[in-house]
Amino acid sequence: MNKDSLAPHSAGPAPESPSLADLLTPRPVQARPAPADASERPALRAVPPSLTQVPAHADHTADSAATVPLLLVQAPAPQGALALVWMQRLLGGAQPHVAPSLYTVAEQVRQLQPHAVLVQFDGANVDAATALVAQLQQAFPHIPRLAIGHAQEAPCLLAALRAGVQDFLDLDAPLEPAQRVVSQLLARPAAVDHRRADTAPITALLSARAGLGCSLLASHLAWQLQEGLSPAHGAKATAPASHAADAQSLHTLLLDMGSSGGDCAIYLNTPGEFSLADALSQQRRLDKRMAASALSRHPSGLRLLTMPRHAALPAPGEIDALVQRLGQYFEHLVLDLGADTPVPVMAEVLPQASEVWLVCDQSVASVVWTAELLQQLQAMGVAADRIELLVNRHDSRLELAATHMAAQLQLPLLGRIPERRRPLMQEVNRGQLLQAQRRSEPYVKAVAQLADQLLAEHHPQRPGHRSSAAGPLQTLLQRLRGH
Repeated sequence: MNKDSLAPHSAGPAPESPSLADLLTPRPVQARPAPADASERPALRAVPPSLTQVPAHADHTADSAATVPLLLVQAPAPQGALALVWMQRLLGGAQPHVAPSLYTVAEQVRQLQPHAVLVQFDGANVDAATALVAQLQQAFPHIPRLAIGHAQEAPCLLAALRAGVQDFLDLDAPLEPAQRVVSQLLARPAAVDHRRADTAPITALLSARAGLGCSLLASHLAWQLQEGLSPAHGAKATAPASHAADAQSLHTLLLDMGSSGGDCAIYLNTPGEFSLADALSQQRRLDKRMAASALSRHPSGLRLLTMPRHAALPAPGEIDALVQRLGQYFEHLVLDLGADTPVPVMAEVLPQASEVWLVCDQSVASVVWTAELLQQLQAMGVAADRIELLVNRHDSRLELAATHMAAQLQLPLLGRIPERRRPLMQEVNRGQLLQAQRRSEPYVKAVAQLADQLLAEHHPQRPGHRSSAAGPLQTLLQRLRGH
């Protein structure tokens, strides 16, 4: 089934439109194979069974055939294998990119920028395919979404059209109508998404086990970033009007996204009535003015959004769309994912993070569970070069050295946060952060160094932030002043 009214919008065919063969012949190989062990990782148990990984024998290397800029998401075998054979016939022997799993679709779309994503709708995967199309519509509205399947299966056809696909390619129909649709897609230049050009960098912190101090660390880091980004802390305000302007300014946002959220609000002593669930339900009304007035505000100016305890799982694409929207209002986003954030939420937000910091302590159990978490991140499509290890509660007297942990996990060691639970708890129990009272504390210095790295990397234009590359005299003066 191929309705012209459902076809992707285009400026109209050229007077001499190239044929499908002409479009396929000169194209170089563009395949980007997924990790070889992606289909064997235990982490993929979290993938809905209705969208399974591609069998090993379906892996196509670059030298087998030319690859076209189309991304295929198959149904489970045997229907998925039939769809791939049909696509090869449709493309005259060329091959589309194939998504190894549900969690790699978003990352592959982001990397490949295909001309279209083709999602197979079958009786075994209708719900998962519908959810995926909705997620793609939210995250990549500029890229056409097509469904393939059997038009005689009415539930699949209706589900695909209701999900918002631009066309439905019938596997039982002649190839010519589908080839015309594909020819139009390949003849057009790839669409470019300009929404992310001005979005804020995202720093995500997560841990494999609860109780490792991830939320407390995220709270201190967000406070440090707010201090570095807020101009009010670089120079004293000279007029009362500047105080009002600072109250409406949006520099740093801390999102507590764990399913048992609320710890960051306690550590910051900043309760609020507007939660992350409220922001999700009202994100169409959530403009910059509403964000400045509705979000919880720490005295430093740091804004906070917390997921309510036992909140319902957001619909696919909602979290990603909200993070994109908030990234246009703030200068930096800090995500506290902790150890209990739902896997679908992690799969949406982590691939777009600028850096992902795995918080771990000096125990064998933490290293083992962090290794499994790392496999999950890789299966979700998180780029390996964005993941770093952060050893919290570090004690140099312990035999398990931070460098040895990083070597075991094959991760770069970002830093060591010293063991300071007693002074931390003393200040937190008073409703204050440690750094607000003791800037010369070892814990505060370690977190400040992390914040300085983020400021230097993402906000080098900010005047007056403490740079880690400061000269010896500046460093000495900062130490004498207690910074």
